[in-house]
Amino acid sequence: MSTNISKQKREYLLAKIKEIRTFISAAPQDENTGNLLSYLSDLEKDVNGKKYGLVFEEHREEIDEILDTHTPVLTEDKDLFINNDGQMNFLIEGDNLASLKLLEKTHKGKIDLIYIDPPYNTGKKDFIYDDRYVDKEDSYRHSKWISFMYNRLHIAKSLLSKNGVIFISIDDNELANLRLLCDNVFGEQNFVAIISVENNPKGRKNSNYVSVSNDYCLIYARKINEGYFIENIPKDIKDLARDEEGNYVHNSGKRVLVGENHFNSNVTDFSSDKHYTIYHNHENLLTKVKTF
Repeated sequence: MSTNISKQKREYLLAKIKEIRTFISAAPQDENTGNLLSYLSDLEKDVNGKKYGLVFEEHREEIDEILDTHTPVLTEDKDLFINNDGQMNFLIEGDNLASLKLLEKTHKGKIDLIYIDPPYNTGKKDFIYDDRYVDKEDSYRHSKWISFMYNRLHIAKSLLSKNGVIFISIDDNELANLRLLCDNVFGEQNFVAIISVENNPKGRKNSNYVSVSNDYCLIYARKINEGYFIENIPKDIKDLARDEEGNYVHNSGKRVLVGENHFNSNVTDFSSDKHYTIYHNHENLLTKVKTF
């Protein structure tokens, strides 16, 4: 069972305010008594109130309690070892928060790129919190998801190198919350883009009201002036077609996300509607970004 830390803090402060009010009311009354009681009422309203921005009920997970007193340790499974010409790659199986805390000890500030595909929190048994599925009837569904993500994104940020970038897949269930959360963790100034990822051109049959055909990918840099992207070259020209100006686009009609390639000329007019989504200059590592 998770613990609602925000609720505990709020109830604790309200209880203290009540004790102070009782103490003041029992003391000899003078001209300052009314002012003090008025101040307490204002403080009580402030404790109960909400501010602009991402407001959520902070929850503490069972794994947090375990990690307070235990250090995660990796155990090698030698039967799964693969020798790939001397290159070492690791696949860590276990609780992701424990794994991140372990990586923080060995890879802090060393990771250039992180891609995560977290639970979308649709309420359809896709998000497990403290060994239980969170459904749509849970009044703290969004707060639990944000708490879950907040702890992990903070560690992910510490893992990124100064020119590191994180990509996060999400759908519209938590897109708005994730954007505010990432602004809080990485800094609004380090927001790069939200990419619309078409994964079902026909639209999902289980969509309500509008048949949705895409998910999203949020991109944040560790430091916006330091981050850059490696070119993304189209794999097969069969997937491409020429537009009215002779440049290549995807067969769906959408412009291809490219860096340097043999299909299109380099973009020089960055104000043009034909400007590529991401253009990378190898000479000075300059990245220009523009969404569709």
